[in-house]
Amino acid sequence: MKNFKIIIAYDGRRYKGFRIIKGSEDKTIQGKFESILGKLYEEKVEVISAVNTDAGVHAKYQVLNFKAPKDEFNIGKILNYMETFLPDDIIVLKVEEANERFHARYNVKSIVYEYRIWKSDAPHRPLFSRNQVKLMDKPLKAMVMEEAASLMVGEHDYRAYCTKSKVKSTVKNVQEVTVKETDNEIVIKIAANGYLINMERIMIGTLIQIGLYERDIESVEKAFSTLSNEHVGHKAMAGALCLIDIKY
Repeated sequence: MKNFKIIIAYDGRRYKGFRIIKGSEDKTIQGKFESILGKLYEEKVEVISAVNTDAGVHAKYQVLNFKAPKDEFNIGKILNYMETFLPDDIIVLKVEEANERFHARYNVKSIVYEYRIWKSDAPHRPLFSRNQVKLMDKPLKAMVMEEAASLMVGEHDYRAYCTKSKVKSTVKNVQEVTVKETDNEIVIKIAANGYLINMERIMIGTLIQIGLYERDIESVEKAFSTLSNEHVGHKAMAGALCLIDIKY
C-alpha cells in the first residue's frame, strides 16, 4: 500500500476549516480531497493533514498524506485527477510517494503561520490582498509588539492562550514569534511544534491589543504564570491568518 504526500494551498474563505464536519463535508478542505480521491479509487480514502486550519484561514503550504488502497495509479494520474476536480480556490503544488511510516501530523517539527495587518496610516487601502489582511483603524506600535512577541517564545504552558482544550498537556514549544513592519503592513510570524485550539489567533490578538496600548507587555508573562485567560487578548480574525510552512 503506497503512502502519498501531497502539498497543497488554498483560499479558506469559503470553508469551515480543514477538518471534516459531519453534514458539511463539502465545505471542508478534507472533505473535498476525500471525496475526489474516493471517486478515483472507488472506495473510502482517509486524508491526514499536518494541521487543522480554522474556518476562513488560508494556506500557502499545507501537507497531507493518504494510503492508497490500490497501486494502479501513478503520481501523474493522481495529480491530474485532483487538479481536474478541485475547485479554483484549492490547488495541489506537489504529489510524491513518501516512506510508508510518514505521517503528515505526527512527524511535524514546526508549523509556521503568518498574520498580516494593514496599518491605519498606510499610504493606500489594500486591493488584491484586501481579503487576506486585517484592516486597522487605529495605529499600532510595532516596537512594543515585537518586545511582547519575544516573551512568547520558548516552552511554556499555553493554557491561557487557547479555548476548549481537552488535551492532556497544554505545554507547547514556540520556536519563533516575530513582528515585522513595512510601509503598509505589520506582519506577525509564529512557528511552533504544535498549537492548541485557537492558540495562534489568541497570541496574535494579545499582540494587537498590546500594540494598541490596551494591554500591558507584562500580561504575556502573567498569562503563563497564572494560566488565566484574563491576561490574554481577543481571538484575532481568521481571514488574515495563513499557514505558510510545515517542517519535518
